Amino acid sequence: MTHLPIKVVQTYAFGLACTCLGAWLTEISGSLLPLALGGAALVMATVPLVRAIRRMRSRHRDRP
Repeated sequence: MTHLPIKVVQTYAFGLACTCLGAWLTEISGSLLPLALGGAALVMATVPLVRAIRRMRSRHRDRP
């Protein structure tokens, strides 16, 4: 089985951390802006992960 590149996994983990930090800041401040920004960061960090997964699957499909 092929593994995901570590850079992609780190980027996704950073996006998850941004969402958690945004949720914590939302709890403290009462504003939903930090949560929205953290969620946006997670969406942007998900793009490289999806591309890497699609690339892996296309390589497996091309093999005889």
